[in-house]
Amino acid sequence: MRKLRLRLILALLTMTAGGIVFAPTASAAEPCGAGWLCLYKGRNFTDMAYMTQRHGYCRNLLDFGITNVGSYRNNQSVYVDFFDPSGDDLVWSIRNGGSSSDATSFTDERFVCTR
Repeated sequence: MRKLRLRLILALLTMTAGGIVFAPTASAAEPCGAGWLCLYKGRNFTDMAYMTQRHGYCRNLLDFGITNVGSYRNNQSVYVDFFDPSGDDLVWSIRNGGSSSDATSFTDERFVCTR
């Protein structure tokens, strides 16, 4: 039994000395890289539901389970527009480089379009 403990300790020391370390778990906020638009269901960049790098492209937010955007990061070089359920009326926009940890004051968005 003693030899087994000693072997386990030596194995752990060897792994640590060899550069193998155990990393902590990732944070709840998922990264949004350069060139991406990221929409989150929750505030504070939690529960990412939609990501795109495409320009000149529209999507129905309900297809991604988004009834209201909770937070967003627009790391694209273009504006992003949100339209109402009819698709006719512009409800709100995000400038290029814009982000908000709480977008819950905006309502009625159904379609998201990158310019």
